[in-house]
Order: sequence, then structure tokens, then C-alpha cells
Amino acid sequence: MEELLVSKSGAPFPSWMKWFAFAVGIVLVGDGMRVFMFHKILVGVFVLYVSGYEKRIALTTDGLVRTAGSWFRKSQTTLPWSEITHVAFSYRGKRMMGFFEKEITGWKVLFSRDDEPAVREILKEYIPDVEVESLGA
Repeated sequence: MEELLVSKSGAPFPSWMKWFAFAVGIVLVGDGMRVFMFHKILVGVFVLYVSGYEKRIALTTDGLVRTAGSWFRKSQTTLPWSEITHVAFSYRGKRMMGFFEKEITGWKVLFSRDDEPAVREILKEYIPDVEVESLGA
């Protein structure tokens, strides 16, 4: 599975923020263990978990792939190209929201407006028979 385009939907924390949260979590867990304060340990573990959290949605050769998780556990959900029945784009400023419909429900995926030609090219290649609509320009 090759990633063709990563959306803006799962914008990650900046690297400095991840490392800062990781350091704060370690300090809280360590200090909580030193003074036997359960609430400090609990908050420290939560901050450690949040520092490793990642969410991303990408257009791949298999379809749309949503990956979410933290340090130890990641879950991955795929919406195959074959299940997409309709695509609609909505614009606001420099952003473009893509609605990828699957039967009654679907996925909303955020892109930069500059990514529109690349997204349309990918859709033409992988799902040429599906209607692609623009809602307001």
C-alpha cells in the first residue's frame, strides 16, 4: 500500500510539543512514584499517552486509510476505492473538504485547496466511473 496524498485532517502535534509533553509526563510519573501520589502518576501517564497520539488520513493505492493511535497501539481503517459511490468537494478559503460517500454514510477528509488537482488526478485513476461534484466554488 503506497501513500499517494496525506490529508490535512490529521494534522499532528509539532515535534517540539510532543517532546515537551513526553518530558513533562516522565517528570510527573517519576515525581508521583517518588512521593507516592497516585494522581500525579495518573496525569503523567495520560500526558505520555497524548504525547504519542497520532491521527492521519491518506489517499493510498488501496483507498482511503485512516490511522489513529498512540505509542503502543495503532488502529487502521480502510475505505476501499470499490466502496466509494460519490465524491463531493466543498471549499472555504484555502481549504477543501472532500466527502467520500459509501452507501448512506462516508468520510469527510480535509485537504488544502492547492491539492485539488492531485486529488482529482488520483480519483480519475482509481475510480473513473464515480461522479465527482463541486459544491460551491
